[in-house]
Amino acid sequence: MQDVTPLITLEHARVHYAAEAGQVRKAVDGVSLNVHSGEWVSVVGANGSGKSTLAAVLIGFTPLSGGKRHTTPELAVRGVLQQPDAQVLGDTIEEEFHFTLSPLVDSIEEQIRRREDALHMVGLNYPPETTISRLSGGQKQLLNIAVALASKPDVLILDEPTAMLDPGARERMETIVQSVVRQGTAVIWITHHLEEATLSDRIIALEKGRCVYDGALSSFFYGSPDKDSSPTDAETQSPCEQLGLDPPFTVKTALLLKRQGMLNHATPLRPEQLVKEASRCILN
Repeated sequence: MQDVTPLITLEHARVHYAAEAGQVRKAVDGVSLNVHSGEWVSVVGANGSGKSTLAAVLIGFTPLSGGKRHTTPELAVRGVLQQPDAQVLGDTIEEEFHFTLSPLVDSIEEQIRRREDALHMVGLNYPPETTISRLSGGQKQLLNIAVALASKPDVLILDEPTAMLDPGARERMETIVQSVVRQGTAVIWITHHLEEATLSDRIIALEKGRCVYDGALSSFFYGSPDKDSSPTDAETQSPCEQLGLDPPFTVKTALLLKRQGMLNHATPLRPEQLVKEASRCILN
């Protein structure tokens, strides 16, 4: 984290919709959070928990029913949402970049450089005159991500960005996000694949529109350590388990080993971390 001043602050943000029979659907219900420069925040939760609505609030697309949204002056926020066709403005790749970059960059040469760099970064190797309608859903999603990257935003919000991507493209996306975060961009990564969340700095969990967890990944997946509790006690369930979410395979494997008296206080999140901790147990 590079700056103590939040780029975006939500204070008791609410988005309520009228539903059938006079009911109210609380898509976002009293969420308070800060987004800082240079941090990667994963937002998780079951379907219908409010993740996509929260993304739209952070971007500024969806007005609040109550609460407040504060941003730093001249904040540049870019979002990539789940439906790639909904964000396409141009007929060709060149037009798509032109519509986005023209208000930001006067130099045509700089626009072209940004376009080429962004397309190379996401691995979309098509000439600029390519018609967007020819692209697959996954390729359109990569194009949207490339356009967002080319605008060099302060905050990049990605709503299920890998849903249409193959495994290779997913790994590339993780590498891209790590790179832009190092450069100071704040990234909000919304996902229901918890494996994707294990590289982030912080995790936020939603349930029925409310923020029920905001903190470290290790505590979310493993719970707070309690030396007086047995790992099999219901009280020791992690926030992830309490929400009924499926932990990453690495975490599930580590929890099984812990129940067999191994790993002690280790909290591996990635496969390479698990291998290291398991090797240490065997050697000791």
